[in-house]
Amino acid sequence: MTERLAGRTVQRLVDVALGAHHASRLHGVFFPARYLYAMGRIDKRRGTWLLVFVLVLVAAACNTRPTPDAFDSSTTTTGLGSGTAVTTIPPTLPPPEEQVVASVVSVTDGDTVRVRINAIEFDVRMLGINAPEREECWGPESTAHLTAMIGGLDVFLVSGEQDTDEFGRLLRYIFLDEPSGPILVNSVMVENGNALGLSNGHEHERSFKSLEASAFQSGAGMWGTFVCGDAEGTSADRPVVRVSMVLFDPTGPDNENLDEEYVTIVNEGYGRVSMSGWVLRDESSRNRMTFPADTVLAPGDEITVVTGCSGGPTGSVHWCNDGAVWSNQGDTVIVSDTLGNAVVWYNYTGEDAGS
Repeated sequence: MTERLAGRTVQRLVDVALGAHHASRLHGVFFPARYLYAMGRIDKRRGTWLLVFVLVLVAAACNTRPTPDAFDSSTTTTGLGSGTAVTTIPPTLPPPEEQVVASVVSVTDGDTVRVRINAIEFDVRMLGINAPEREECWGPESTAHLTAMIGGLDVFLVSGEQDTDEFGRLLRYIFLDEPSGPILVNSVMVENGNALGLSNGHEHERSFKSLEASAFQSGAGMWGTFVCGDAEGTSADRPVVRVSMVLFDPTGPDNENLDEEYVTIVNEGYGRVSMSGWVLRDESSRNRMTFPADTVLAPGDEITVVTGCSGGPTGSVHWCNDGAVWSNQGDTVIVSDTLGNAVVWYNYTGEDAGS
């Protein structure tokens, strides 16, 4: 009886120390005192080691990534979205007469390579994905992963609806032909957290966004909790901030109604969250906004970021961007801390208009 009471005491102390949010990760785990005695965690005469054990549990639970909204691996979203089931179809190569074989000469970054086709070199921008820039957090790692996968190899290039981008780079899906079957390299980069999928209507969009959501939830690659450093990860209760609303399709032409386009973020945690210097971005490599100094959210507080220079509820932050940010056909809202660690990932589709 004494041992069982001691075990229940441990569970109770964990619940009190962590609060409902973090303690829920340990619910259902019973710590019998006889086990703890054997491990040398409890001094039968004093409670010192019991307290130490509880503090270790607290540290372990609080150093896991914040739990995102419930995710169904068969859908493309964790929060907003239609929830339409996604069927993953194994990649297939085009007929032989449509196949273009290229040799990878070099890897520029996680979504761009230089190839040789019939003795002529071309730059290829991989379709449907966007990897961190080389100077950004996880940029070098993304580049290294792509190099390890295809550097110096022969690959198959498959075009999409558009042949080149504004920089003259070929827009292509890249395939490896392995004995086990073709591998869509673009997809693997997203699945392993080395790139995000783009919501621009390409043929693999739904699959890529589903893989990206799963990668974020599991903390793969660039979505890891502390991949960019842990200076902000020392508080007892990790930031639990969420996107509560995205108004991405205001009345009239988007670029003429920037003051009516906005995203609202809420603090659902138990403590105050300082967002000073944090960065709000979309899927592109262009749109970035840094939250002003002294941006702090108390528990339950919301903050709205308006794309234009005015509008929104009292206390809104105004991006003053020169064009619309949130795409009407779908996009992803990402908020990163001052080091670049992703804290918020929120995808919506064009079917979510009015959310």
